[in-house]
Amino acid sequence: MDKPYHVKFYSYNFPLPKPVVTAHGHWQRRRGLIVELTDQRGNRGRGEIAPLPWFGTEDLASATDFCRSLKGRITPAQIEKIGDRLPCCGFAFGSAEWELESGSVIENSPNSLSYCQLLPTGEAALDYLASNPQLGASTFKWKIGVGDFAVERDLYGQLWRRLPEGCQIRLDANGGLSVDIAQQWLTLLDRQRENSGPKIQYLEQPLPPGEIDEMFRLQEDFATSIALDEAVCSLAQLAQLYDKGWSGLYILKAAIMGNPRVLNHWLKTHPIPAIFSSVFETAIARGQVLALAQKWNLPDHAVGFAPLREPITEATPDSV
Repeated sequence: MDKPYHVKFYSYNFPLPKPVVTAHGHWQRRRGLIVELTDQRGNRGRGEIAPLPWFGTEDLASATDFCRSLKGRITPAQIEKIGDRLPCCGFAFGSAEWELESGSVIENSPNSLSYCQLLPTGEAALDYLASNPQLGASTFKWKIGVGDFAVERDLYGQLWRRLPEGCQIRLDANGGLSVDIAQQWLTLLDRQRENSGPKIQYLEQPLPPGEIDEMFRLQEDFATSIALDEAVCSLAQLAQLYDKGWSGLYILKAAIMGNPRVLNHWLKTHPIPAIFSSVFETAIARGQVLALAQKWNLPDHAVGFAPLREPITEATPDSV
């Protein structure tokens, strides 16, 4: 019979260093839960529940209810059975158990990985570049699909001219484009591939997740790579798109994809061009996701996490 772990949990709530503006809306604060497991010998492991409901995960209230329902105890078998309905809880308890069993210290910014700087949305990106001449990364992401296409196109042209030659750019639409606008972006990006200067790495999630067939056609019709994000935010979706033959990139937000051991096992047997990405978690989940990234992230692509000079938030106890 499985010996239960003792469970402690507490909430956190902190402002994001820079508010994030996407096609999903404005995001200013990060709220979540930290769980701590202790076994019979006193070994401990921590995990993080960092919900992202607009990506289809449980919300914070549901995660809190689940943690309370445990009444301070959970067995390994129960951890294995945390289902797809609670993927963030599955990640937190699975990674806490993994850390407890391994006894190793997890780095939250391993030097073996390169990192990506998220630029402010809209015109603020130009102000950021003007006020930060010493850039701490060579890969940059910029959100599109938030404003008018013509305005964003012109801003992107200015941004492209101001970034140093040789750097990489990722454009992320968060599913906010129409097919016509996505085609216009890809036509522009394909044209830029022939020029010197910054290099476009990929267009991320141009269309809503339900428009998979259209994204397959875009991937076939244009030279610029397309990366799926919202369309592969669960392991079930990832497996489905793999079986369907997706030839583009896969953005993996592991902190919302359930038990990391299950994801790790799947990646062992399914080689894919994966890029691990942040959900603006604390240092706890960051380190656990980057441990997976060291194994499975595309070696020539930066992870979707802030570079080393960016602040790393360590969760502190809050009332639950």
